[in-house]
Amino acid sequence: MKINLLILLIITGIAYGCGPRKLSEKELAEIHLQKTDSLFNKEAYNAAKLHIESIHTQYPKEIAVRKKANSILYSIELIEYKRNLIYADSVIRIKQKELDSITKIFRFEKNNQYQTIGNYVYKHQITEYNPTGTYIKAFVDENGLFYLSSHYCGTYPINHFVTRFNIKDVYAETDTVTQEGFNHSFTDNDKYFERVIYKSEANKDIGTLIQQNSGKTIVVTLQGKKKKYTFWLSTNEKKAITEAYNLAVVLGDFKNLERIIDVSKKKIIFLENIIQTDLKKDTTQKTKKPLK
Repeated sequence: MKINLLILLIITGIAYGCGPRKLSEKELAEIHLQKTDSLFNKEAYNAAKLHIESIHTQYPKEIAVRKKANSILYSIELIEYKRNLIYADSVIRIKQKELDSITKIFRFEKNNQYQTIGNYVYKHQITEYNPTGTYIKAFVDENGLFYLSSHYCGTYPINHFVTRFNIKDVYAETDTVTQEGFNHSFTDNDKYFERVIYKSEANKDIGTLIQQNSGKTIVVTLQGKKKKYTFWLSTNEKKAITEAYNLAVVLGDFKNLERIIDVSKKKIIFLENIIQTDLKKDTTQKTKKPLK
C-alpha cells in the first residue's frame, strides 16, 4: 500500500513537472485563424469578424496570419455587399412605383440659371408671389430634403426667425434662422414682406405633427425678437405639408437605396480584384521552384 502511494506521488509529480508547453504567438494566432475559417464555412460571419479583429489586436507581429485573416474578411465583405445589392435592387423597384405615384400630385420647379437642385411643390399650393397673404409653403428637393418657408405680409415688420406649430399644448418648431441665413425682407406700398426658409432636421417633427393631426386646428406663430404674428394653418397648407412630407420620406428612401446600390457595386469590384490578386500571389508562391 505504501509503495503504491509512493508511486502515485511520483507519477503526479512527473505529470505536474512535465505539463504542456506554452504555445508561441504564431501558434495561438493560427488557432484563432482556424476558428475564423471554421466560422466562415458555417456562415457565422459576425463571429468570424470578431475573431479577425482579435487576431489583429492580439497578434500584431504575425503578419502572415493577419494577411490570411484579411483574406477571409474580404470574402465575408464580398458576400455581404452582394446581399446588400440584391436586397436594394429589389426594394428600389417597389420604391420607384411608389415615387412615380406620389410625384403626380407635385410640380417640379427648377430655374436652371440659378438652381443646381430643383424642388417638388404640391400642385394645389400657391407657388407664385402672393402680395397680400401670410402662409407656409412646403418643398422637397431632388435629394429628398423636406423644408419649409414662412411668408409674412403685414402693416408692420416682425423680423421673424422661427416658426412654431401648435395643437393646444403640443407643438413643434423650426430651428432658428439668423439674418445671415435664409432670410429675406422688403417693403412695398407701406406693406412689409418677410420670407424665411427653414432647412433642418427639425422640419421632420413638424411634418409628423401635421401629418398625424391634419384634421385638427393648427396654430402657426411667426416669432420675432419683439413681435410675433399668429394665424391658423389652412386646409390647403396642411394638405400640402402632409403630402410634401410623404414625398420626402419616399424620395429619401429611394435616394438611400441608390447610394447603397452604387456603393455595393463599387465595393464588389474592389473586393473581387483584391481576392483575385491574393489568389494569384498564393498560386505563384506555391508553384515557384526553389533555387538550387
